[in-house]
Amino acid sequence: MATGSDEEVETEAEVETDGITGESYWRKREAFNGSSVSLAVGERFSSDVILVFSGKRRSSIEPDTHLQEALRTRLRVVESNSQDVIQLFKDLSARLVSVHAEKDCFVITFKTVEEIWKFSTYLALGYVARCLENFLCDQSFWLDPVLLSDVEICVTVDEEHLATLYLGLLLQEGSFFAKALLNSEGTQEEEEELVYRKNDLVMVKDIGQQGVWEGTLLSTGHHGLVPVHAMQPLPYPFYQWFLRKYPGNAGGAISTKGLFNQPMVTGTCVAVVDHFPMVKDELHFSQGDLIEVEGFLISSLNIFIGRHHSSGHRGFVHKAHVKPESVKPLSRQLVFLSEEERVALSQFNPCHDQNHRDLLDKLFSTDISTVYRLEQKNPVDDRKSTISEKSETPPYHSSPRPSFYSSQTHLGREQEAFSFSLDDTFREMDEFEEDPPNYMDDSVWETEDAEFVDPLLTLLNLKNFQDTFQSLYDLSYSFLDTVFGGLPEDEVLLHLESLREGAKKGRMLWAHRRACFLLGRLCAKKLKYSQARVYFEEALKVTVEGFDDTPLLIALYTNLTAVYLKQKMADKLPYILEKASALILCLPCHEFCSLDEFELLKPILRKSVVDNDKHLEARTCYLILCLFLQLRKFEEALPFVERLQFLTITLSAEEERPIGPIDFNWMLCRLYNKKYLPFLALASLSLDSGQDHSLEDAFQKIDLFIKNSFRLNPRWRDGTTLLPAQVVVYLQQALSIANQGEDLKTQRDLCLCLASVYQQYGSLEKAVPFARQAVQTGRNINEEEGFEASVLLAWLLVLTGDPEAAQSTLQPLLKSLNETDSPTQRGVVHNLLALCLRKQDSITEAAKNFHCALKISQENGNKHNEALALANLGCLGLSIGAPILAKCFLVRSLDIFQGLSESPSDEEHVQALLWLGRSYKDRGGSQEVRLCYEMGLLIAIGAKNLHSQMVVAKVLSRLYADLLLYGQCIIYYEHCVGLSREMKDKRLEGEYLEILSNLYLSLNTEKSSRKSLDYTKQSLRISIDLGKRQEESETWLQVGRIYYLIHEDELADMYLQAAVKTALRMNDPRFAMSIYEEAGDVFFKGHRNRLAALPFFRVCHLYISNEQFKGSVTFMQISCCWPRHQYAEYLPHIVLACASWQNTEKNSLYEISYISLICRLDTDSRYRSPPQTRSAD
Repeated sequence: MATGSDEEVETEAEVETDGITGESYWRKREAFNGSSVSLAVGERFSSDVILVFSGKRRSSIEPDTHLQEALRTRLRVVESNSQDVIQLFKDLSARLVSVHAEKDCFVITFKTVEEIWKFSTYLALGYVARCLENFLCDQSFWLDPVLLSDVEICVTVDEEHLATLYLGLLLQEGSFFAKALLNSEGTQEEEEELVYRKNDLVMVKDIGQQGVWEGTLLSTGHHGLVPVHAMQPLPYPFYQWFLRKYPGNAGGAISTKGLFNQPMVTGTCVAVVDHFPMVKDELHFSQGDLIEVEGFLISSLNIFIGRHHSSGHRGFVHKAHVKPESVKPLSRQLVFLSEEERVALSQFNPCHDQNHRDLLDKLFSTDISTVYRLEQKNPVDDRKSTISEKSETPPYHSSPRPSFYSSQTHLGREQEAFSFSLDDTFREMDEFEEDPPNYMDDSVWETEDAEFVDPLLTLLNLKNFQDTFQSLYDLSYSFLDTVFGGLPEDEVLLHLESLREGAKKGRMLWAHRRACFLLGRLCAKKLKYSQARVYFEEALKVTVEGFDDTPLLIALYTNLTAVYLKQKMADKLPYILEKASALILCLPCHEFCSLDEFELLKPILRKSVVDNDKHLEARTCYLILCLFLQLRKFEEALPFVERLQFLTITLSAEEERPIGPIDFNWMLCRLYNKKYLPFLALASLSLDSGQDHSLEDAFQKIDLFIKNSFRLNPRWRDGTTLLPAQVVVYLQQALSIANQGEDLKTQRDLCLCLASVYQQYGSLEKAVPFARQAVQTGRNINEEEGFEASVLLAWLLVLTGDPEAAQSTLQPLLKSLNETDSPTQRGVVHNLLALCLRKQDSITEAAKNFHCALKISQENGNKHNEALALANLGCLGLSIGAPILAKCFLVRSLDIFQGLSESPSDEEHVQALLWLGRSYKDRGGSQEVRLCYEMGLLIAIGAKNLHSQMVVAKVLSRLYADLLLYGQCIIYYEHCVGLSREMKDKRLEGEYLEILSNLYLSLNTEKSSRKSLDYTKQSLRISIDLGKRQEESETWLQVGRIYYLIHEDELADMYLQAAVKTALRMNDPRFAMSIYEEAGDVFFKGHRNRLAALPFFRVCHLYISNEQFKGSVTFMQISCCWPRHQYAEYLPHIVLACASWQNTEKNSLYEISYISLICRLDTDSRYRSPPQTRSAD
């Protein structure tokens, strides 16, 4: 990756200013004309795509320049670690070419069709924008709910450029699919030309001939030449992918909407003809009869399932035989699903469930009610556990903000659980017994008249559908175990054949049909499709009322159609395909019988492509994903889920309002998690609207967030950094759902979790309200639960500097504890009370409470608390100026800490050593101070505690600086630089680099000066990344000074020029004037090349013409730069200085300038005059 120049960006196509509509750039035919194709494969065409980002506020239509600059700064910071940026775009299926922070854009490219297809999908679903938002916004952003709801990042691309690039890649990879725009002009006799009709699907290939492609008609397989102008490439990459991955016939019956204008309706129709078919599966009716629609009537199909209003009979109905009577479209929140299907799909869960109690324990395990707390000098730096200083790790996470779903009215939620796992197949049935009844009788095998004694035959001959029959039709072939007791399949086939023969002899029609169906299932399972077809056809010929066992009828039609499609029996398809399509599409909650049913769904999806029917496409994609999810083929299901989400967005745009039965972001998040795509998992998770979510779902969102955060930042797993700040949003979602229930324990724990996370990030004002809520909720459970929350609240109040409120919280607790046997809790309260009193300067009372806490810990044998109480007493001694007393307490504390190696007490141990060092320092013991501080650093390093290391290294650096031991001082500041890099805190790193630069420069050797130069340049890069122009200008200036010191004047002049140019971009004349003056002083106050100061001083005096004193100083400086022999150039500046001071109160300066002028005049004979003239002057 490289950072490109501005010229490179400007050569690209102009970036669109409109947002991505999801549909526009694949539907513009102009993007696919002949010139675009030639560009796509020609040398003049650039394969680079510019992705522009912009930050916006929802509350304002005006651009926010401050927000945009903050995003640029953040991009410059994360760009320094280019691998993170590259990985981000790699997950988005793009190749990063360069980053242009000042242009607010990335330059990306694609090498394959699959890459650009996936990227365009993520772009349309909003994941690209959300990934950038997660990547560029820092941790403080996610802790501010107002800012979170107001700010969004938008991305734009050149749409036609992207579409043309996609077509070029299609051509490079071979063939692609197009739709005929009109009927062909050729005839059957013209062998070279392909005959086609309007809307036919054609696979085309560029053969290098002008104006023609080679085409293959998908409906017939015929080949021939087609004119380019008559073909339109299919508008979406998804279509190209689907037709390429699942090739097949795209023919089928032509349907007309007729009198039904809505894509999917329910209600009643009126017959317009008499219809008395010979086929039993079709409904009999007379003209004028009312027919109720069973399930849905889909306008794209010629057949639907109806129920006769009078007789109650059900059957297939031809749409042409009826007219609408009382029909209505599906609600905008269902669109292409039934309510039962919507609920089932929303509750699908491919992830392993984790008990939310375990998750809460993992997130929040506090010892606030059992372990004492140390005095805190800076509440914001409070870190109780072994976690480090908060890191500025690039935020790979996301925050759920209102998506377009949030305005929807949430539908009612069924309470039953739903799962596609095979173990739950019978969830909706009566439970089988542990030992299911065995319908097999061994004697049957030896009896010729098996049909008279076999109970299975009697069972199979029942007329109507029974719950027991569900195992005959399910996807897992469970009848092999439940009905046949796990016999080998070959034996089952033999027995079913005997059942079939028995049923035929006994004219047991239903047993005959079911036995044939089961034989067909097993043959298809063994890939014996010809035998399976014979059995299925025989089953359909049995004259029974098929809709009396609707699941059997559906399974028969769908499986027979799948066999026809596999065997390419086009002559038999037209009759059965329409009916099978109606059964699988129109009846809700379809139960799949075989993976082969996917063969039926493929031509239906192709038909939706031809007809451009989004509702039919959505319904078909829904059934395909249900099949794949039921088979737990998550990777195969993913493209169809993405397509459904895209269709939901598209239909919403068409209706100009948010519609859609379900937010598929929740499902996509879990599928991306399965596929190990953390950036996409977090983006889809943050876009999830939260509709229909239970408390378990909310906890699973927290779990998914943490898992994918681990993947992007493994340091959290090791406990070396804080829990990502974005987790507060998911915790708040869970709390919102929990507050609607009665689980007080969960409510309290969630409040404590939120308070803890806010405390860790120093947002104490946001932590206190949640702690208060935890207190109130805990009191409603029992005193023990309320105690823990009360102690946490008191501690937070101490940290926020409100000791009075903390004391009022603790006093009632102490009073109630005096009546119970809870010594440890009493000690905790005494310790916190002492901290409150200490902050109120009640030293005596504080000492008494510390002593009580110490005594209780000693009586209980709690060494950890004893060490903490002693350390607090030592700190109290230091605060009152008693270092000897403090030393006594701190030494005893450290003796105890030394024996607590297995306890998480490293921070307290380090803090006690720092206090002990201070006690020695107050008494002048420099060696003891150094020993204490260095011991503290060793302990912090051993514990991998970055925060403690930083604190101690900084103290040691200052100590050695005070002792004038600059070598040791430099060592520890260099350690601070390393720590800040490990924490990815650029601001802190820049500050320490500047300190190191000054320290090396003070050593005043050429080697140290060059080392100083190196650190200053590193600091300069950070100032540029952070966008701090003033610091950047001053650092350029410092680099110039150092180059002058090491006698590299040309480089010095170059860096000084850069300093003034940076200053000028700030539009601050006073600051620019000061930089010019300081740049000139580098040469002016030096010992060589003073003439180089002239350009800086000349420009400087233009900025300060209104400030006479400063202006005259500049004139004097300019004059002093000239060598002695150049009086003609020198004198005008002295004259200007005199004129400037003459009318001011700076008389002494005027006199100096005047004397200087006289001296120069005396020196030069050209300016000498007679004595009387000079006196007159």
